[in-house]
Formats: sequence, C-alpha cells, structure tokens
Amino acid sequence: MMKYVGVDGCRGGWFAVWTEDGHWSSLRYADFRTLWAAHSDARCILVDIPVGLAEDADRAADRQMRSVLDKRKSSVFNAPVRRAVYASSKAEARSINQRLIGKSLSEQSLAIAKNIKEVDSFLLETADAREIVLESHPELCFAKMAGSPMEYAKKDFLGGLERLRIIRNFVPEVESLLTGTRALYPRSAVEADDMLDAFILAVTAWKGQGRLTPMPDLRRLMEEGCGWRSGITTFRMKFEGL
Repeated sequence: MMKYVGVDGCRGGWFAVWTEDGHWSSLRYADFRTLWAAHSDARCILVDIPVGLAEDADRAADRQMRSVLDKRKSSVFNAPVRRAVYASSKAEARSINQRLIGKSLSEQSLAIAKNIKEVDSFLLETADAREIVLESHPELCFAKMAGSPMEYAKKDFLGGLERLRIIRNFVPEVESLLTGTRALYPRSAVEADDMLDAFILAVTAWKGQGRLTPMPDLRRLMEEGCGWRSGITTFRMKFEGL
C-alpha cells in the first residue's frame, strides 16, 4: 500500500503524521535525514517549510498565497534567498536578503532559517527525495478543504476546534490519535498546532494521491473549486541549477 506523510517543524525536531494501509501513525524525529530514512518509501511527503529557494528573487508563490489566504496571510513568512539561509548570523542573513531582493527578513523567517537550511541541504544532496518531499502550507490546505480561509488563528482555542473539525471529516479517529500523541510528547516538544498542521498535510498528500497541483495556478484553482484530481494545491518550486 502507498504511504503519505505530512511533516511540521517542532521544538523537538520534526513531527510527522502518515497513513499507510488504512492506518494512521505519528512520530517525532530529531532531524530530517532520520525522518527520510524512515519514510523514503512514501509516495509523497508534504512539509511545511520553504523548498526550492530562490537565488536572487522574491518567490511569487508566497505573494500569491497571501492574496488567497486573506485574513490568514500573516501565516506566510517571506522565504529567504538561499545565501541568506547559509549566513553565519541573523544580521548577515538580513543584509544578504536586503541586498539581493530589496527585502529584509522578519524574526519569524529567521526563526525557521535553521529548519529551512536543514531541508535545503538535504535535498541538494539527495536527488531521490526531490520528487517526493514537496512544500505545502497547512493554512492553504485547511482553506482548500473548508472552501475558505480559517476564521480563527491556529493558536486560538476556536481555531484549533475549526481545524480539528476539518481533519475529522477525513480521519474520524483523529481525537484518539491526538490523545495518544500527547501521551508521548509534552507541549514543550510538540505543540497542539504542530500536530494539526502535520495531520492536514498528511491528509492532503493522501487525498491528492500524487496528483498535487503546483504553483502558480493557486488562485484559479481556489476560485474554480477544482476536485481532488487537479485541485490539491502545494508548492513545488524548482531547484536552481538542478
């Protein structure tokens, strides 16, 4: 049977949810290479991290997604250019990004720079993973499945409930799965929204069945309400020079 995986960064490394042969499972991994070793047999791994960094340009996909997510657009951080990710300090990263594309980097973008670098370096070195590990965004997946962006922020109590309801439509046993996960990992390691984000990415990979639609057709797909075959949206940015 095919395996489909959703991955979100967490304080303890990477939190993964996957479905295989009708069963759902989850586990935290300390680093992305270990995660890949466990799931290299997956048909699709969707990860909430910028993949395919630009060398000297602002990513059109980020701009388009903000316009679609409307009230949830603040969840989309500017992806750094590749050289900024490999900078030795925050100040250097901001300077490089400003010089190359005329934009500095927010604290939110800098906070995930280590994770971006980890996945970028892994994919640059692992050709076999490039067609399997794809970028997506949980808020985009929730909006696609609900028909509109989420009403509440994901950290809000009501925001958690509305996202949980959407996942339950596809995974009726999601509450028991989350309860089991919480028994293994404290909030200091895996937050509740990390779990929900990884779940919706796994659901998207599973329902997409390998037919994920790349940018930049995001707005058209959202407006037309395409079916699963062509309407699952995810980033699939090309690696420069590869």
